Amino acid sequence: MSEVITIDGPVSSGKNSVALLFSQRIGYQLIDSGSIYRAFAIAILRHGISVDDDLGIENVLNNIRLEYLDEGDEQKVLLDGEDVTEDLHNPGITSVVPFISAKKFVREIANGFQKKLVEGKNTVMAGRDIGSEIFPDAPLKFFLTATPEVRAERRFKQLQEKDPRITYEEVLRQVKERDMADTTRDVSPLRKPDDAIVIDTTDLSTEDSVEEFMKYFNNRKV
Repeated sequence: MSEVITIDGPVSSGKNSVALLFSQRIGYQLIDSGSIYRAFAIAILRHGISVDDDLGIENVLNNIRLEYLDEGDEQKVLLDGEDVTEDLHNPGITSVVPFISAKKFVREIANGFQKKLVEGKNTVMAGRDIGSEIFPDAPLKFFLTATPEVRAERRFKQLQEKDPRITYEEVLRQVKERDMADTTRDVSPLRKPDDAIVIDTTDLSTEDSVEEFMKYFNNRKV
């Protein structure tokens, strides 16, 4: 039987980098649920659909194909056969994602993709509601956290490559706004699963965080 290990946490808490290295260490496939919503946003924008057009959004999302390919230290996301990995974090996509992901029917469609992607495969899945909503029976759950300031600094370094005009203060404001939106939304809000292992990555490198993960992974009940 395949196993799903969940990693949840707020924006820029280290989920993606830790999940990638951890999944490589244990030989599991990695699915970043956030990239699903970003791929959704790309599909919606390419079809010229407004974020307020629920019927149009539903029609588009019910007719797309998503695939994940691991290529060494990198994971590719394919939308209808096209590699859209480089487009996932474009500012225009990032600005649309919160509006899309807050819709109940969109999260239900994403849920279907998530369940299908893990069929028959040991998987590490990272996101914001994976352990609490999508795979509540997962045998091993992690919840990553870090101070808003440290998370904003990490996010700032990522975004600066695409937009040199952006400032740290602006990113900190965005991080705090995203935290508020994620924790207070009506549909699948960000919350720590009761049985999740909390790891504060404020002062931890990616490698140090993965070492913490490995301790629990090696001691888990199989």
